[in-house]
Amino acid sequence: MKFNFLLPRWEQKHRCPEGGEHYYLPTSHIEATLEHVAVRFRCKKCGRLTAAFLDEPTYHTNKRLINKYIGEVK
Repeated sequence: MKFNFLLPRWEQKHRCPEGGEHYYLPTSHIEATLEHVAVRFRCKKCGRLTAAFLDEPTYHTNKRLINKYIGEVK
């Protein structure tokens, strides 16, 4: 499952070196900041790393899905 919808719009517009759309998946690197939760994502196709700073309601809405994916990858 792609997690591109959690990234900022400007990050979603970048293309893979092959010309296609990135396929971002969460990594196990998650950090809590003062008002946001930083989640690191890696493109399945090219390996590009990026991070999204999610507000708490957005993170809690998607927390189960992110943790489920990370648990399957480990």
